[in-house]
Amino acid sequence: MNIKLRYGEEHKIVEIPDKNVLGILEMEYIEACAHPEEHINKQLNSPIGSPPLLRLLIEKDPKNILIIVSDITRPGPFALMMETLIKTLLSYNIDSKCISCIIANGTHRKMTETEMRYHYGDWVVDNFSIENHDCRANDLVSLGEMASGNELLINKKVSEADFLITIGVINPHYFAGFSGGRKSILPGICGYETVRHNHSNIVHNYATLGKLDNNKIHLEMAEAAAKVDVDFTLQAVVNYKKELIKCFAGALDQAFYEGVQFFKEHNSVKYSQKADALIVSAGGYPKDINFYQSQKALNNTIELVKEGGTIILVSECRENMGQDEMEKQLRNVQTIDELFMVDQKDIQIGGHRAFATGKLLKQADILVVSSMDTELVKAVHFTPAESIEEALEFIKDKEGEEFSCYIVPNGSMFFPNHKKK
Repeated sequence: MNIKLRYGEEHKIVEIPDKNVLGILEMEYIEACAHPEEHINKQLNSPIGSPPLLRLLIEKDPKNILIIVSDITRPGPFALMMETLIKTLLSYNIDSKCISCIIANGTHRKMTETEMRYHYGDWVVDNFSIENHDCRANDLVSLGEMASGNELLINKKVSEADFLITIGVINPHYFAGFSGGRKSILPGICGYETVRHNHSNIVHNYATLGKLDNNKIHLEMAEAAAKVDVDFTLQAVVNYKKELIKCFAGALDQAFYEGVQFFKEHNSVKYSQKADALIVSAGGYPKDINFYQSQKALNNTIELVKEGGTIILVSECRENMGQDEMEKQLRNVQTIDELFMVDQKDIQIGGHRAFATGKLLKQADILVVSSMDTELVKAVHFTPAESIEEALEFIKDKEGEEFSCYIVPNGSMFFPNHKKK
């Protein structure tokens, strides 16, 4: 069969015998919401765990409404959501000068104006202030210590707002359980050290894909959001085409948890056995903008492969590794085991991803088809491949002609659900 996989803004095509393919695994296609603006407005008027948005605004009479929105590394219908939300605010006779936006970059780089227009739409960019959060800004505001002793440092503009709205998309996350919801606050608009302290808990077994119960990383994120006192949230679940299926609006915790439950029920991908190998695309631009983001596809799909199996990652990585600390940590070790010897208190942002990388590399051989220089790929302990065909030859040499494999076209939006035969 011919397999077509997203790669940047183009595709990679490979032919593979039917006998070798256990299945092409992806979320079942769910039709996009037919009337998304109406749907969003309905959720704003009938929210979860909260009075309607209009009533909240009347009660608070805010003069400084701040919308916190995810950055370019979180694909989703943000232009639709932002424009609908803001136009709804304006219909409530909110002065446009009272509305501004901040990007929940966390520790990521700042977005460019071109990226903002791509992600949020021209209308929002042309008519409203949108600022990048800087986790190393010298005017961060402290809200004191959380239960762990981690100091909660947040963006000054967030601390000064008198009405906070967060916008996010709910997807599985390899150590926070799920993205969306409370992640707009921590890591979204927090200081570097606050994020570093939180993410360093990746060394614990509770830091797992899809796990929220007793996950201290998630629980601290929720604690941070409660301290910041988010007034309202708008969360989306999307299909694999990144189209809006359903929104969840209202009180942050309740809306987030309902969204997570909906995701599990509708977007889990069932499989019955592990394969010798896996061919996975990160899902194309912007999900494969760099290796740091593309690695989510590996974390989401690693359980599909037997212990000691092989994964072919198809990911353009036009910005190479995308995270200096992660690259440094991977380059600085001679063996994978050395990645696990670092003390938790010394783990930096990016270093946490290096730790996670080590766990992946201990489980499988990982070949990378990308635009990155082959020497860079080797330096960070992965195996470069010029093409999917070349990588398949590696698998044949290792497993024989009868190897079994799964194909995952969109690993960044994937949540496995093992069902025994």
